[in-house]
Amino acid sequence: MLPCASLRTGTPTPDASFHLGRRSADTGQAMWTPLGEARVRRRVGLGVVAAALVALTAVLASGDGDNDEASMWISAISAFVSVCALVADLLRAPAGDGTPGERRRRADELAEAVQAQWAAEARLRRLQDPEPLSVRWSRVGPPLADHRRNVRRGPVLPEPRDGDQRLERIVETFRSVPSRRLVVLGGPGAGKTVLAVRFVLGMLAVRRPGDRVPVLFALASWDPCSAGLREWLAERLATEYRPLGTGGGACTSARELLEAGLVLPVLDGLDELPERVRGEALRRLNAELDDRLPVLLTCRTTDWARAVQAGDVVTAAEVVELRPLDFTTVRAYLECTTPSRGDGSTVWTPVLAAPSVPLSEVLRSPLMVALARTVYGDRCRDPAELLDAGRFATAEHIEEHLLDAFVPAAFGDARGTWHPEAAHRWLRCLARDVGGRDRVHGIWRLAWWELPTAMPRAMRVIGPAVLTLLTAFWLVPLAGYGDGATRDWRLSPSVLVHLTGLLLGLCFGLAFLLPSRPGVGRGPRELGRTAVTLTVAVTAVGVAYGLVVPPVVGLRFSDAITPKPVWFLNGCFFGLIVSMLFAVAGLSGRPSPMALPWSGGPNRRGTCRALGIALALVGLVPLAVGRRHVLLAVTGVVAGTMLCLAAQRYGKRATAPYRVPTAVLRSFGSGLLRGLFLCQAFGVLASVVFGGVIGAFAAHEIRSVAAPASERVIGDWHVRMSADGIRSATSTKPYPFLLLHDGEGAEPLAIPRNADIAYKGRVPEPVYDRVRIRMESEGPVLTSPGRPPADAWNVVLTLPQPVRLWLAQRPTLVVVRDAVVPFAAFGLLIGAVGGCAAGVHRALSVPSDNMRATGPRGTLRTDRAAALARSALAAVLAGGTCLALAWAVPTGSLWNTMPTELWTTIGPAAAALSAWGRLGVARVWLAVTGRAPWRLMRFLDEAHRRGVLRQSGAHYEFRHLCLQQRLAARNADAGGARPAARSLR
Repeated sequence: MLPCASLRTGTPTPDASFHLGRRSADTGQAMWTPLGEARVRRRVGLGVVAAALVALTAVLASGDGDNDEASMWISAISAFVSVCALVADLLRAPAGDGTPGERRRRADELAEAVQAQWAAEARLRRLQDPEPLSVRWSRVGPPLADHRRNVRRGPVLPEPRDGDQRLERIVETFRSVPSRRLVVLGGPGAGKTVLAVRFVLGMLAVRRPGDRVPVLFALASWDPCSAGLREWLAERLATEYRPLGTGGGACTSARELLEAGLVLPVLDGLDELPERVRGEALRRLNAELDDRLPVLLTCRTTDWARAVQAGDVVTAAEVVELRPLDFTTVRAYLECTTPSRGDGSTVWTPVLAAPSVPLSEVLRSPLMVALARTVYGDRCRDPAELLDAGRFATAEHIEEHLLDAFVPAAFGDARGTWHPEAAHRWLRCLARDVGGRDRVHGIWRLAWWELPTAMPRAMRVIGPAVLTLLTAFWLVPLAGYGDGATRDWRLSPSVLVHLTGLLLGLCFGLAFLLPSRPGVGRGPRELGRTAVTLTVAVTAVGVAYGLVVPPVVGLRFSDAITPKPVWFLNGCFFGLIVSMLFAVAGLSGRPSPMALPWSGGPNRRGTCRALGIALALVGLVPLAVGRRHVLLAVTGVVAGTMLCLAAQRYGKRATAPYRVPTAVLRSFGSGLLRGLFLCQAFGVLASVVFGGVIGAFAAHEIRSVAAPASERVIGDWHVRMSADGIRSATSTKPYPFLLLHDGEGAEPLAIPRNADIAYKGRVPEPVYDRVRIRMESEGPVLTSPGRPPADAWNVVLTLPQPVRLWLAQRPTLVVVRDAVVPFAAFGLLIGAVGGCAAGVHRALSVPSDNMRATGPRGTLRTDRAAALARSALAAVLAGGTCLALAWAVPTGSLWNTMPTELWTTIGPAAAALSAWGRLGVARVWLAVTGRAPWRLMRFLDEAHRRGVLRQSGAHYEFRHLCLQQRLAARNADAGGARPAARSLR
């Protein structure tokens, strides 16, 4: 790591997993009140005692004079109250006495944590190897600073000697300012954050027990329009140093240290706040700073000038600006950081003895000096090439060369896991294709949830759909168990054809039904667009269905011979319906990270584990009912297990406010009602349209054949119509078929021999005899000599077309009704399942605070836990709804088969469509195409450790914007003309 780069990062924290329990006065959002507060403990204790006394009174009042029984109840209730008191005492968090001595002890402990934290960071960035580059500064006066009389609080003193304006004297300079307020300005790459780190370590080195503790805060996470400075500082302290989050309500240990004047905030990066709020930030600073709260603030010079113009200077603050490096300092630094030769010289000695004018200009920037040290730290490279006037005619050419060589040099040590050229290629691709310029902060950012944008547009749709099917595929073998499953799913050709259609339907739905970005309102206009798009899509599928296999006999989905086109088109229809459910639930095509509603609570891991265990236990319940519900049982157990595993690697800190259980239930209820209404409306609309279209084609097919006479012979079948209007067909010769018996009293199923249908454990009885088929109101019935009547649906489907059309003759409205009614009923089921999905999504989706996160991995783990929780709960609730329907309806009906096909995809789709699920697709695509390594997140962490990237909240940034611009330009113009890089001067 390099000592002079712009190191502005999100503050690394040793343990950052606590979120303050308070009510925000600015936002009015209710947050969790900790149980450790005395008032809450008293209320809980009084409630338990009151309940026990009421129970005791009720027992004694209802007693029949049995003294032994009354004594037993008195003893039991007394023991219960005693146990509750003991548990409350054991669980009560130990609180300090709040005395000055206790606060000083906590300050000393905080100083130890900060010292360990930033000492490790300094070693990581090689600030001590051998010493930091000596950067000097000069004082700045009005209009960028306050009046000198206000700064010095008395007569204006003469300027200090030039030797005092050095980096190692920053602590003395700060302590010489009467107000203890210092603002450090500088250009890009001038070393402001290095100065802030050195200041923290320097203040800790001279600190005595009980003194103030310098703590570095990244200002990018502060919103001065909604939170005061002290409130934000207390929250950051409580979240980054969890022991300081103890205490009752808003009076945490962090707040006590701030109010006692035991914290010295080092605020890094005012320029990283949105420009529109910088003026307000300065006004907040002036309003809240006092003698008990000193401050050191860093900012870019140009951004500071605009902020001062929009707001005000920091009252009584000394303002200094880092100066460009002088050549003598650069020469001494580069020579002392390079191995010496036998004569005492280094590879830099001849270069710096007579440098070219462009090289002298470039080495005035600390960033370029740091890059030069890294690039030529390898003995195999000679900096003498920088004097080649042909290659490096201008300073811009030298800057481009150093920027190009920096990444391979940073990854060039033998201990590295990543090949330097491969790392350089991957970072070029990321700089060009993935990251983008943040419109708020004006800097390049790389967010892990934006990685799917590097894929082609088609893959952003196909990838999550394929992941959904691959995740749901393990459910397919289980779908063959029980009467509630479609039995044809045991046949692999049917499964593959159906999944292909489901993939096509999902792709279309994800592309045209989901909103393109998060936060898009689902108002009447958006809902109307969704309804129109869904109607057009299902109409197209219905037309294909009607042209290929019109259901002239009617619709049936259980124990029926289903042509392969029907499986494919049914899959398309189901894919559209699943996409519609998630569109109504609120998922978008570019989801952002989410957290769980209990993320801000102190026991969020325990809550996640408890929920997983509960799901696993609930999943075991259906096994007690019988074998037919093994699919739901396995789903619940697997969902609960996955949730427990997710809790093992939960995010390191709270990325969302805590929501009390009642608020979660209210969100679930509102989402459930909204989902029930909208999904039912959309489901009935789509189902009626689909059924109406295929019914119209079936009616046309039936009416296209002239009605035959009441009795005639068609091939091997004798057809006739009885006096009561019942049509029948009798075979003129023996007909081979099989009888499948379900059990005593159940109507057997007749199927043609070699029919493509699953026997489901039923023993077939071969029959070769004359048969008669009657079209009764309940459906076709087959009779043969000496055997009971059997269900002849599958036999009718294989009859010659004239015979089949003869048996199917009925009024047009009846034909359409036979196709519409089953699908209309299915629309009601869609509403029930969609309501569950929408309710779960609304209750368990809390946007992550990406700016306040301690790192990208924290938000990734939190989003993964949230995705698994939503997926598990949605699958179990949808499965429970379908299970209830399976109990309520007869075996083999439409409602008994379609739910299985629908809800098996709900859980996998919920996980695949989350930001975490889409990241998995993107990682595979980028690795396969050679644009990123397979272990992408680990590679990004390594790039951060080596100083190529920096972290800002949940985002990655290149260490400097010019590095990102150069990498992106080289990738876009590989092999072409030399692109220009942005100069630092």
